[in-house]
Amino acid sequence: MAITIQIPANIERELRRQMPDLDGNAREQFLISNYSAGKLSTGDIAEILGLDTRDEAQAWLLERGIPLNYSIADLDQDRKNLDQLFGAG
Repeated sequence: MAITIQIPANIERELRRQMPDLDGNAREQFLISNYSAGKLSTGDIAEILGLDTRDEAQAWLLERGIPLNYSIADLDQDRKNLDQLFGAG
């Protein structure tokens, strides 16, 4: 599926002059904005970008200075999962 953004031709020309990969930049900002808002997961980002793993998506986000959405609840769940796998320590 493609998403189209309609902007006046003169503004598009100026933006393309400043950013030759305007389409790629718009896509990147869309992904970052929706990830930061909690609407996309790292799994979604990986799928959209054609990456193999969530780790690669996390690296992609971190390369752009985007903090990972990782809460205390996520940490607690990870600890529980590790305790189940390796025993409480």
